[in-house]
Amino acid sequence: MSVFGLLRDRTPTRAGGPGPASLGDGGLGLFAVVTVLAASVALPAHADEQTVKLIQLLIQKGILTSGQAGELLRETGPARLKRGHTAAAPQAAAAPDGETEPPDGRKGGIRVTYVPQFIRKQIADEVRAQVLTENQAEGGAASGLMPDWINRIRVFGDIRTRYEADSFNKGNYNEFVNYSAINGGAPYDSNAGPYPPFLDSTQDRNRFRLRARLGVDVNLADNVQTVIRVGTGDPNGPVSTNATLGENGAFSKYAIYLDRAFVAFEPDTHTTIRAGRSSNPFSTTDILFYNDLGFDGVSAHYEHKIGQDVNAVFTAGAFPLFNTDLAFSTNTPDKYPSTDSYLLAIQGGANWQMRHDLTAILNVGFFDFLGVQGAVSDPCTVQPGSTANSAIYACTSDDTRYLNGQLGNTLYPVRNLVAGPLSVAPNLPNPQYYGLASRFSVLEIHPKFEIDTYAPYDIQLEGDYIKNLAFNRTAIVNHGAPGQSAGPVNNLGSSSTTGGQSGPFVGGDTGYMVKLTVGYPTVKEKWEWSVSAAYKYIASDATIDSLDDAEFHLGGTNARGYVLQGVLGLAPNTNVSLRWLSSQVVSGPPDGIDVVLLDLNASF
Repeated sequence: MSVFGLLRDRTPTRAGGPGPASLGDGGLGLFAVVTVLAASVALPAHADEQTVKLIQLLIQKGILTSGQAGELLRETGPARLKRGHTAAAPQAAAAPDGETEPPDGRKGGIRVTYVPQFIRKQIADEVRAQVLTENQAEGGAASGLMPDWINRIRVFGDIRTRYEADSFNKGNYNEFVNYSAINGGAPYDSNAGPYPPFLDSTQDRNRFRLRARLGVDVNLADNVQTVIRVGTGDPNGPVSTNATLGENGAFSKYAIYLDRAFVAFEPDTHTTIRAGRSSNPFSTTDILFYNDLGFDGVSAHYEHKIGQDVNAVFTAGAFPLFNTDLAFSTNTPDKYPSTDSYLLAIQGGANWQMRHDLTAILNVGFFDFLGVQGAVSDPCTVQPGSTANSAIYACTSDDTRYLNGQLGNTLYPVRNLVAGPLSVAPNLPNPQYYGLASRFSVLEIHPKFEIDTYAPYDIQLEGDYIKNLAFNRTAIVNHGAPGQSAGPVNNLGSSSTTGGQSGPFVGGDTGYMVKLTVGYPTVKEKWEWSVSAAYKYIASDATIDSLDDAEFHLGGTNARGYVLQGVLGLAPNTNVSLRWLSSQVVSGPPDGIDVVLLDLNASF
């Protein structure tokens, strides 16, 4: 018999009548049952006398009658309960029927049995389940079962394990300079050598990767929420959330970084304001902003219903992209002005329920990246032994060099170097940093159609178009510091005499994507599925390459190609996905990459 068959209608209520007990009662109530039975579950088999004492306490408090206790524990075993006593009865011999008779032969005691471990566990599990059910029905904290703050906190997280295969096309150009590595360290002196750091474009790689994130969501009030999340990632870039297994040696530990930290405030039912580091507040795709990208700054989102079928939305935000070090330049007494950069963005759109099974969504946004273009420095004297000492002196524009770039944007040298009194011609030192050659003011048009005719299966057709309105080909070609060759150092057309890096500038300013998805809108349960196919085209300077997709063409811009994906649910909140990304460069020397991603995803 279930323990609740004995207790449900016989335990005292707050009014004194039958019904389930709670902590608000004068007696132990249902919480006492939990405590006592859970304790009895933990006891070993030889501790039955302690179990008997606990049962006696339930009888004294009026939670159990003697008959109920006897019915609950009348299997086997030698012990006795006597009303009004707390001491366990002496050991007695077992009667032929398996029950126990008091040694003095007196009647009126309660014969109880030895309770096997599995029965104890069953009783405790039933009590625990009933406690949770009744607590939810009575409002949790209101019944005194748990403090109020517990109801306002939600813990969430996810883990993704990945196998990644990177395959490079034969015939790829093999001298793509890693300008991000140069800008993140000491400047590169092209007159002194040796070779600069190069990107891999010829040798296939296999990587095993891990993403782990854990967060808490706290409702501070009905209209105030705060979220904090930490996770794995790359400190040298804003997009990657992966840790590459084995990257730092056998079984090395992996770093955890602050991934989300923001406060959300809803002044009314239509408006949400976020401040801190939050997820993308805009409706975009990964040809503009990577899905896992965090936005530092403040944003406001407004929604309003127009009639019965249209929901209008408007979002605006301001986000710092770079903040000059307080002591820039560190190793010189003369400090240089700030070279801060920002993203200012606005987006408006509407969701239109055209029919009960057809929704049309359109968002149009403008994203202005201020201060990101590399600036030519004031005349900067080349120091004696500048290659060795380059890390301890700076030019005025060093903080405008492009940090954390992936690949694709057009770059040019930003240092205006002049010979010092100890410099010797003709091979003057030329330690250089590199900045973005173009400004970026990106217009985005993002339409989407959702068809629910075949529910629960969903059909989604999505497009995205971006154009850098600030792109100026003439200015890029003619831009540069005095004493340096004018124009960019990359995204140059092929040349048969130099291997492809001395032709004219061939970069562009436009990107687009089309995508078809069929299946469950969100794969969360076992055997749910979805498949998708997409085509992407992103010219070199259509957008900032450090912020877009980190996986297509191994990240960045100046790429075009296909993406195929399938997702299958394996269990609740657990799925496996397989994705194939095949890409070529849009312009410049040949560079083709096939990437295969096999992911196991679990979330809670």
